[in-house]
Amino acid sequence: MLGYPAISINCMLRVNPHSWPRIRSALRLILCLAARFLVLACLAPHLASAQQTRPPSGKGGIADLEAKTQTRKGEVTTANGAVDIHYGETRLRADHVEYNNRTNEAVATGHVLLDHNNEHLEADEAHYNISTSHGLFRNVRGTVKIERQPNPAILITENPLYFEAREVERFPGDVYLVHRAWITICDPSRPKWQFYAPHARIRLNKTAALVNANFRLFRVPLVWFPYATVPAGNKIRETGFLMPDIGQSSRKGFILGDAFYFAPTPWLDATLGAQYMSRRGALERGEFRAKPFENTSIRYTYLGVDDRGLVNPDGTRSPQGGEQQRLEIQSLLPHGWRFVTDYNQLSSLTFRLAFADTFGEAVNSEVRSAFFLTNNFSGFSLNVAALDDKSFLTLPVAATLTTPAIPATSIALRNAPEVRFGSVERSPWSNAPVYFGFDAFAGAVSRDDPIIQTPEFVARYEFAPRVTVPLHFGPWLGVTTSAAFRTTRYGDSLDATGAVIPNSITRNTGEFTVDLRPPVLERFFDRTSLEKDKSRRRYKHTIEPSVTYRYVTGVNNFADFIRFDSDATLTDTNEIQYGFTQRLFLKDDDGQPRELVSWSIFQKHYFDPTFVGDHKRNAELILGAHLAEVDAAVFHCQTAAATVVTDLHYLILQSLVGEVVADTGGEAEPFTRFAAVTDERANLVGKRLLK
Repeated sequence: MLGYPAISINCMLRVNPHSWPRIRSALRLILCLAARFLVLACLAPHLASAQQTRPPSGKGGIADLEAKTQTRKGEVTTANGAVDIHYGETRLRADHVEYNNRTNEAVATGHVLLDHNNEHLEADEAHYNISTSHGLFRNVRGTVKIERQPNPAILITENPLYFEAREVERFPGDVYLVHRAWITICDPSRPKWQFYAPHARIRLNKTAALVNANFRLFRVPLVWFPYATVPAGNKIRETGFLMPDIGQSSRKGFILGDAFYFAPTPWLDATLGAQYMSRRGALERGEFRAKPFENTSIRYTYLGVDDRGLVNPDGTRSPQGGEQQRLEIQSLLPHGWRFVTDYNQLSSLTFRLAFADTFGEAVNSEVRSAFFLTNNFSGFSLNVAALDDKSFLTLPVAATLTTPAIPATSIALRNAPEVRFGSVERSPWSNAPVYFGFDAFAGAVSRDDPIIQTPEFVARYEFAPRVTVPLHFGPWLGVTTSAAFRTTRYGDSLDATGAVIPNSITRNTGEFTVDLRPPVLERFFDRTSLEKDKSRRRYKHTIEPSVTYRYVTGVNNFADFIRFDSDATLTDTNEIQYGFTQRLFLKDDDGQPRELVSWSIFQKHYFDPTFVGDHKRNAELILGAHLAEVDAAVFHCQTAAATVVTDLHYLILQSLVGEVVADTGGEAEPFTRFAAVTDERANLVGKRLLK
């Protein structure tokens, strides 16, 4: 094995992380099934049409053989014309079969076909010796539908695995040598990707070794493997070293590293790796995965760098080393309970910018951690959570001869512990469309940033009952009216100077909302493919208009509340929003409809011209787009004022980042930028606030 018993399985998964488990199982099945049909081809020394005979291998059972003609000359029995052999769940067909009773040599030629369960094999010629188990098969082709236990790391597909091999040679001890093998799950006439190996050695129920193999996309070689091994038995993972990392980087220098994969049990594995970077230092990374129970999964990742730093123009170095780690635990508990842990730790934003693996990770300035226990029962929802959100605002600035060093700044928000209890709308009367519900929470919050530092535990309570009345005027118009009373209490507050004082504050507000939904306009578009094997597609375009009126009153002490999250940013408002949302759906012949893209255009009108300070804000235009379950951007443009506000909201990995910029003709309006976590989706991170 050249010291690399698992040399390239990791790299192969990087290229195609879903189909390789199918490929390595098929390598074992290719040769195993090829051996079966030759054994069956040699079962009977005397062949006759539709007769039964005992197989000479001595394994027991009856083989049914049908052929147009049969002859026997000396020790050789020959069957010709539509030879069809049934043995158990296996069916073998060929044009010509010859068997030598003395040497136990069997030869099958001409349209050799083998079907076993969900496997199908084709070959031009096969030679097999029953006594020595040595055989040679030429021009092997086949398809296999592999069935495995569900695994979230494997993409389930209905496409069968297709393979071709120029020659397959079998040796005693279940050892196979495969020459010129092609493997794919795509359409064999036009495969998008393939694996090609000039030479491969397979030991059934043990390992498969590929020599000089490569991965091809549209027949273009992309990744080359000089030597690789992969498990070929029931144990689909094997302990060993992974493919070495060798490269060159302008910022990291010469890179040399490797990793060791450890899989002691089917439900646990770990990967430990290290890299040497000639210009930076040493990098260590590790990953631990475990699934001790059916409904419990654990994953831990670590990345650390001992960085020397790049050389500055003055000859000094600025190290950017650090570490980051993440712990994920998900568990479905009895009686409907669900427990989730998502703990993240980052030493500094400088480290992330220097050593992040992806651009999306590098530009993310937030570190979030969440621990919660939740249960939904009989229309009620109970959540016990601890949330922590840290946003890096600025990078550190090194000291100069004239200026001192400026440390990095960040803002940290914590909701721990917190208990939320609520209910869906319920109607106590079966004949009256009046529904009641409520939301309540109690917990402790804290905030730490360059402007505001609160105690570790600031008590906060809220109770908000609501009533909803949905009305339908015919099948084309729906009006939903809701009213809510919200009472909130904070243990600490802000004084006139913006300092935190231990005085409690209470807020009682009333909220009224009317949601008007006019008829939805829709149109269907059919597209029939010119190719017969392609499915028929049907598109649906909808235009959904909506009008929403919202009125909130009772927020008389807004400036005294400490801004922890969106619960503290509730303000009096009298507004109406109107617009429409367009959606495009796709439905295949046998598939379910799915949304491809949606985009929205809304405008808000504020009846109070002094809604924001002394500056008039009468209207607001909102544009939004949603593509492939990712909200791309939302733009807010104010009119009747000199202020333009742009909020970029990215709902990628449940992460929203917002930044507010204001320009009022030379006079900067006071704003505070902060991060916040509201619920499990963390649907608010940036908010425009008055000091």
